[in-house]
Parts: sequence; structure tokens; C-alpha cells
Amino acid sequence: MKKHLLFDKTEFAETYPKLPFAVKHNLSEHPLFELPRLLELCKTMPAHKVDFYTGRVGVNEDRLKTDPTGLTAEETIEQIGACKSWMVLKNVELDPEYNQLLNECLAEVQPLMKGKTTGVNRYQGWVFITSPGSIAPYHLDPEHNFLLQIRGPKVIHIFDAADRSIISEAELEKYYSGGAADAKLEYLEKYEEKVYKYRMGPGDGAYIPVSAPHWVKVEDDISVSFSITYYCDEVYRRDRLYRFNAKLRRMGLNPTPYGQSTMGDAIKNGMVQTYLNTRKLFGYKPPPLKKY
Repeated sequence: MKKHLLFDKTEFAETYPKLPFAVKHNLSEHPLFELPRLLELCKTMPAHKVDFYTGRVGVNEDRLKTDPTGLTAEETIEQIGACKSWMVLKNVELDPEYNQLLNECLAEVQPLMKGKTTGVNRYQGWVFITSPGSIAPYHLDPEHNFLLQIRGPKVIHIFDAADRSIISEAELEKYYSGGAADAKLEYLEKYEEKVYKYRMGPGDGAYIPVSAPHWVKVEDDISVSFSITYYCDEVYRRDRLYRFNAKLRRMGLNPTPYGQSTMGDAIKNGMVQTYLNTRKLFGYKPPPLKKY
């Protein structure tokens, strides 16, 4: 079977999972990403799995608070060339055909993850359909992400999640403890001095590390992108520790940042795990990681 994803294995080994890097793929002509097929998918997806917003926003605006476009999801796809909108079909793996493609792609990545990412789970596929000139504002996400450009040109700006001059520990703690709605990040023009910037056309893609801030500008054509995301043991551990540190900070303490003390992180993680396991005995279910 012909491979869907193409990597520089040396770059993958040296870079993943800490920093962004470019990838290639051969999904641009795949029938699952033609607009008529995406319209069909839109009609069969649960309503809460289809979100659409205006693309007339700035880099620092909160798209969740923008005025509705007045269009239905189907009308948005049908008029995507002119309606200046930004649309996402979430969890497309619920459809058997997209699920098969998602698993085929992940099967190609997994051998390269060995020794770097353990306990990989919760595979998800997202399809983004965007009008020319639209912007996806500055934000971060809590999972690993391979973003593949299927149609049209876009430019993605990705920043190092470990660079505290770009995103602080307090901002990360606020994000993980409350989600994007409570932790609006501020993009500053000076960050571009440290950007990983990729101009992507059909056949291009980029790896976006966990919690790496990024924003996207679609250029002069309709854009269709396929996002392959997944979680792993360390993603959940990171979530627990940032939440725990946020609680300590609210108590007036100054916790050691995540990742700076192996022993400290292990102790805090053990405390949180014990607490969660105790609560589970009484039917408590931990909340899922929140995505922007």
C-alpha cells in the first residue's frame, strides 16, 4: 500500500515531540476531502461535532465570541468561497471511511514514536474548511497534531511551547485548569522573531507539538485541511501537573514548573493519581482535556 505520510526520519528523530517540523503527504486528491463528500459528512455528523465561525477576526480575537454568520453548516460549505467563514468537522473518525484513513496514517507514524511517546490513544480527526483570507486566531491545543493541507494555500505560525518568553507557566496553568475560554493568550508581533513558519499548499503539512501556541492565515483560495491528533500518557500527566500547580498558585505558593524537577513531578503526579483513584471509587469521572 502506498504511504500517505512522508517524513524525514532523521529530522523526526531529532525533533519530535518537542519542536515543529514540516511533513509531506499524498492525500490532496483523496475523494474524502472533496467538498461534495465533506457536505455529505456534515449532514451525517452530530450537530455538536460541526462548528463554524466568521473568518473576519484578528490574530488576538476570540472566535468563540464572534457574531454568528447567519448561515447553516451546509450553506457554509456551499458558499465557502465567498462567505468568509471558518469551519471545523470534529471527530470525523465517527464516520467509518474517515476512521480507516485516520488509522492508516497513524500506523505510519507510530513506529517513529517508539521510545518517545508511550500510551498513545484517543485518536481524533478534524477537517477544517476555510474561506480565502480567513484567520484562525492565536491559541494552543492539548494534544499532538499533524496538520495536513489538502486544498489551497495557508501560512501557519507555530511557537515553541517551552519558550517562557512567549507563553508563561501561569498562562499554561490557567489553560489546563480552565480551558481556552478562561485563558485567552495574547500574540505579540515580536514573537515572529522566534517563529516556525510554514507556507503550506496541497501535499504539505506540519507537526504541531502539545501546547505549542500557533495561528493560521488562509491565503487567496478555499482551504481544506486534515488534522490528525492523538493523546498519550505524558499528555495526561502534563494536564494533571498543570492543574495541580494552578491550585498551588491559587493558594499563594510558587510551584516548581512542570518538567523542571523529575522527582517533584513524580511526587505531585502520585498525589493527584491517589486523589483521583479515591474519587473514582465514588463514581467521579475526571473531565476531558479541553481543546480550543
